[in-house]
Amino acid sequence: MSLLLNVPEADKVQALAAGAVYNTDANVWILPDAFYGRLKELEKWILPDNAYLILPETVLIARGKTVCPHCGHTNHVIAIGAEQFYEKDINERDEPVWLEQDFFVLFHQITTISDNLRNLLEDAFPQFRPVQLETDPQVYWYNHCEQCQRPISDERLMDAACSTFHPTNAEEAALITLKQVQFKFAPLLDAGYEPHPYQKLIGEYATRV
Repeated sequence: MSLLLNVPEADKVQALAAGAVYNTDANVWILPDAFYGRLKELEKWILPDNAYLILPETVLIARGKTVCPHCGHTNHVIAIGAEQFYEKDINERDEPVWLEQDFFVLFHQITTISDNLRNLLEDAFPQFRPVQLETDPQVYWYNHCEQCQRPISDERLMDAACSTFHPTNAEEAALITLKQVQFKFAPLLDAGYEPHPYQKLIGEYATRV
């Protein structure tokens, strides 16, 4: 999963030494996945700079239905997922490190999205868009009701057992569809995730399309 980089002309020698490659066909700098072990050396050229999750080039879009808590309309809703990703974290010596995570998750409370993923969402899933809540200055990406246009929180979709993306058994998980979306370069996020057993149910039993 090649990662798109923003390397200024003045930094190109340093970037090459750290493993970055200039793609002459696309006229862009990239980091091939073979050099992801050197992410710490290259992170100043990663955009957006407040993204702490690097997804694979194949992203999973989970799709389901929920009733709007405001108007009662039945909506199609989505969540973004991955089966493997890299995460920026802090080690036991309080040093920043990039860790490879190898399990299925759906992300929630998304605050930052790279441009390539943003473009897909705007084109294919316009009901999933940013909103600033009255009680929180942070902007989050939430589903919105197709009828009344009010936001539907991730808590409603994921926190309670038997909610849209919180199945309690294989039959409920099978009601969720997972669509693979291929990107040329790895998308990035800043978001939360919880590798709970119900997430494993989705990864194993959701209908793949």
